[in-house]
This record gives sequence, C-alpha cells and structure tokens, in this order.
Amino acid sequence: MTQASDPNQDALTESCEQTHEELLRFRAAIDMSGDAVYLVDRATMRFVDVNQTACARVGYTRNELLNMGPQDLLTASREEIERVYDEVIAAGEKGVTTESPARYKDGRRSVAELHRRAMRSGEGWIIVSIARDITERKRAEQALRESEERFRGLTRLSSDWYSEQDAELRFSRFEGRHAARPGESPARMFFGMRPWEIGHAAESEGGWEAFRALQEARRPFRDFVTSRALPDGTRFYSSVSGEPMFDGDGRFTGYRSVGRDITERRRAEARIEYLATHDGLTGLPNRMMFSQTLNLAIESARRYARKFALLFIDLDRFKIINDTLGHAAGDALLKQMSARLRQSLRASDVVARLGGDEFVVLVQEVNETGEIALVARKILSGIIEPVLLAGQECRVTGSVGIAMYPADAEDEQSLMTNADIAMYLAKEEGKNNFQFYSSDIKTRSLDHIALETNLRRALERGELYLHYQAKLDFGSGAISGVEALLRWQNPELGQVPPAQFIPIAEETGLIVPIGKWVLHSACTQNMAWQREGLRPVCMAVNLSPRQFADPDLLANIAAVLSQTGMAPQWLELEITEGMVMYNTDRAIQLLRAIKQMGVRLAIDDFGTGYSSLAQLKRFPIDTLKVDRSFIRELPGDSEDKAITEAIIAMGRSLSLTIVAEGVETREQETFLRQHACDQMQGYYFSRPIAPEQFADLLGAHSLP
Repeated sequence: MTQASDPNQDALTESCEQTHEELLRFRAAIDMSGDAVYLVDRATMRFVDVNQTACARVGYTRNELLNMGPQDLLTASREEIERVYDEVIAAGEKGVTTESPARYKDGRRSVAELHRRAMRSGEGWIIVSIARDITERKRAEQALRESEERFRGLTRLSSDWYSEQDAELRFSRFEGRHAARPGESPARMFFGMRPWEIGHAAESEGGWEAFRALQEARRPFRDFVTSRALPDGTRFYSSVSGEPMFDGDGRFTGYRSVGRDITERRRAEARIEYLATHDGLTGLPNRMMFSQTLNLAIESARRYARKFALLFIDLDRFKIINDTLGHAAGDALLKQMSARLRQSLRASDVVARLGGDEFVVLVQEVNETGEIALVARKILSGIIEPVLLAGQECRVTGSVGIAMYPADAEDEQSLMTNADIAMYLAKEEGKNNFQFYSSDIKTRSLDHIALETNLRRALERGELYLHYQAKLDFGSGAISGVEALLRWQNPELGQVPPAQFIPIAEETGLIVPIGKWVLHSACTQNMAWQREGLRPVCMAVNLSPRQFADPDLLANIAAVLSQTGMAPQWLELEITEGMVMYNTDRAIQLLRAIKQMGVRLAIDDFGTGYSSLAQLKRFPIDTLKVDRSFIRELPGDSEDKAITEAIIAMGRSLSLTIVAEGVETREQETFLRQHACDQMQGYYFSRPIAPEQFADLLGAHSLP
C-alpha cells in the first residue's frame, strides 16, 4: 500500500524549488551586470557576496574576495569606511553615492563611483554596494579641465578674447582681455546682451544693421570693427570674427567669436593717412589733399553758381634765411608763417603747404575782387611781422598771386597755374605785394619761362660776357679799381637786362656756376691787362646769396687765384648787408677765412639793410659802398644828405674805404668830394664798358 503524500510538504518543496530558481536567476542577472556588486556585513566588515563583474574588475576570485573586506580594495581606512556605512544606514532607502579611489590586485588604481544602500539581516545590516568604474570618465574630465585651464591661460596671456552667444544671440560667455571700463568685467558688462545692445559704435560697412542680418541668417563674419570712447577722449577699436554653432541634430545653438584689440593699428593707419595728406613740418594739408579740396570746391561752385579765390603765396628772401641761418631756422620760420596764415583766414578757408616756402589758400564764397584784396593785405601784414630766429630778429615778406573762379579758370590745373603766374608778377613788382591774374600777366609769365629756359644754356653757348665799370679815387684822380658786371646777349631775346635774368639765376640756383665763371673771367681779364703793361687795379666781383652759402666758396676762390696767377690783394669780393645779417657767426667765420687768403671785402648797397655800427665793426671788411638810392637826390634832398654824411663818417671811424655808387652829376661828385668820400663809381665818370675800352680808360687815368 502506497503511502499518501503530505500536501504541506509538497507545497514547501515546490516553494523551495521556486526560490532556488529565482536565486539562480538573480545570481545570473547580478553576474551579468556591467557594474560590480558587493555585499558587506557591517558587523564583520567582510564581503558576504560579490558578482562576477566585481571579480573580473579587481582581479580576485570570488573565494578570495569573500575572505576580504572593502578596506582591502579601497584606499580609505576602515574607520572612514565604517563612518560612511553608518551614514548609509541612516539614509535608509535613499542610499548614499560617493566616489572613492580603489586598488586592483595587479596594482592598478581606479576611481569608483559607489552607490550604497543598507538591508536588514537578522539583528545586523548588510551594505549593498554597486560600484561603477569611472576612471576613464575622470580622466576625460581632468583632460577637459586641463584643456579649459590651458585655454583660459592662453586667453589671459593673449591680447585677444573669446566669447559665445546663445541661440537668442545674447552673450553667454566671455574670456580673455578686453578694454572694459576700469574696474568692470566684460563678462558682467555684456552678459545677456546682444552685440548691438552694448553701446559700441559699428565701424564696418553697413553698421550694426548689416551685422545683425548676418547673425540672424546664421552666417559667419570676419573682422567686424567696433569702437567706443575711452575716458581720456580717445577711442578703443576692436575687430571680431565669429561663426555659428550647431548641435548634433543641426539645431542652431549660438555663435562663438574671437575678438582683437586693433586700437594701435587704427592709430597707425590714421597716422599714415594723416602723413599722406598733411605736411609733416607745419601740419597743413599737403599738395595731394589740397588738390582734392580744390576739386570739391570747383564741383560745389559749379553746381551752385558760386565764386571763390585761389591765392598762391611765396615767401620772399626765404632762401637767404635757410642758407645762412640753416635749415633749423628755415623750418622754424615755415612753422610760424603757417600759423600766421591760419590766423589770417576764416575757419571756412583752407591753407596748404605745397613744398619749400610755397603756400596756397582757398578762400570760399567771394564775389568781388575787393573782398579778396582785403584778405591778401591781411596775409601780407601777418607775414611781415618780425620773427625771432636763432636769437636774431628777422623779417620776411610775401608775394601773393590771385586767380578767381570762374573768371580766370574753371579747372584745378589752370587755376593753380594762373595763381602761380600772378605770384611771379608780384615778385617782379618788388615783392611784398599781391597781383591778380590777367591775360597780360600770362604773356609776361611765358616770357619769364623763356628767359629761364635760355638762361640754362647761356653759359655753355658763350652768351654771357663781362663789362667793367671804373672806380675813381677823389684824392689822386686815378682809377683805383674796377667792378666786373655781368651781361647777356641772346640770339633770340637780344640784350637781356641784368635786372631780368639775375633774379631768375638766383631763384633757380644757376647763379652758383655763373658766379664761378664770372670770378674766373674777371681775374683772367685783370691779369691780361697787367700783361699788356697796365698797372694792377683791384677787381671787384659781386657774390650772390647763393654763392655766399655755397660750401665750396673758399675752394673756388683759391682755385681761381691759383689758375689765373692773380695776387689776392687785387681781388675784392662784394656782399650785401642782408647776406651777413643772417647767421652772423657763420658769416664772420667765412669772411675771416677769405681775409686770411689776402682777398679784400666790401659791403655793397650799404644803408638799405638792418646793420648797425656795433654789428658792422665785427665784420673784417675793407670797403663800404653807399647805395645809389641815397646818392640819386644829392645834394637837394636833406634826408639823403644826412644819411650819406653819417655813412661816410661811420666808415671813416672804422678806417674803411667809402665808395659812392650811382654818381651821375657834377653836383653829386662835388658834394661827395667835399664830405671826404674816398671813391666814386657811376655814369658821371664811366659807364660799364668792354675790356678793350677799359684798358684805354685805365691807361688815360694812371697815377701821377
């Protein structure tokens, strides 16, 4: 008889089998987990179970781990771990998540993220730890932090800056240097603002409107320039380039941009532009900028039927100052003259320096020549005021030529040419005056150009020659000396008066080679007369301002004396007061060097300059020649009589030889003889004559 089964026992057996199967499935699931699972007995601090992932990760077998505790794997001490476990128990179902360094069996180190929860086990607690190896993540995070730090370090060292905008185009990040207001951070200043809202001015073409359109179209941009005012009144300029950012799904997330401080570059560009359009010495507009201004004035005047005037200004005697006092004094004079010209004009008028001592003025909106005449007189009055140069008070004058638009010309070149032509007429009329352009002036200007062109070839063509004018000694009645005078006979122009061609020679610099030829020819002629048996006479030769400033003057004099064989005491060099009154120290040094050569020195045209007795006695001169302007009205003019008497008395007190120039009448000769003048020169005794005629004259007036 089969024993009947116990239903309760069968149910228990079935329940156990199900539980065992569930445990097997649970074990299989835990072992397949990618995270390591550790069960720790809180009381013994020993592992009571681990999954296969834990074994594989740390390199220990399950049996080895069951004989170990968490303190054997973690770098923390047992006490630290127990304290954490107590926090886990107190946390209940929430559990506690921490990070902790761990050690593997092979010595490797890792970082584990541990999520722990506590479970009741009888009277004690089991701590369940799910461990995830986050070593690679930590390395990636560290690499990212280091990269970020390097980026910040570079931006701190760099003059550039980096910024980001969000999808709404608001600034969300700002790194690096930026010329913010003192004590303020760009990140705080600009955060949450769009670029066109930060108060900077847009300098690039199209302004903020074009920039905003680019960003709203999600397009990149390069070198967009902005600026803002700084507390010191200057402006800060920046150039920004950026590109849009998109996420993995192609959605727009904002902009990243790099900015750069370009203030110094902008200042350098502005300086270059200024130098290209302004005169470096005076700060006035230069020829290029004035050309642009003049063309704009022509267009405006043509459109609105207006008139304006163009004034061409040249400083008289500037070359003398520049050559005698030096370039520093010349530069100082140009600066002062440019300031005076600005002061003489209205704010709407334009003054420019064309180069050298040439200035040009544009006077806007004038209707009558009388108006521009007032402007010209004001300019001339300002120029003639005394100026202190190298410790000396000097005066210069100006010559002004005026061309009117549209009466005289309607284009830039013609206006400039006609004003220049009128200026040369002002010089021919005695300087220190102004002249309006006319067709007659143009004819005279063309004659001037023809003179200059022919003069440049006159020396090589042999068109220049010398005449000689005698000096008569009042005491002996004999010829005491002779002056060489330059003449020019041109095949086309005929006999050209010295008053016409010598100023041109001086202006163009041709006077230097011509003067050297005159000196050599005069000395050669003097020696020829001596070889003919005539007695030696002192040969006077004029030196021009250009010659006096020529650094080769002493060498040229020595060479001529050596080549011709003439004794130096038979040569007398004539200079004017003006030539020695500028840079007197240099003049004295040069004159003393000439005297040491044995050559005589004379002051020509005395009385028309600014020299005084105190100045005159410093110069090692031998002769004073009284200017013909004081002789012309003698003896009828009381003022000329007084001046001539004073000059003769002053010259005799300095033991100088006094020569009167321009003596043309018996009355003049009688007056000079009675007042103890030493010598005379003029038409009354002899006109300038050819060498052969002078030889005859010299023979007839020998010493008794």
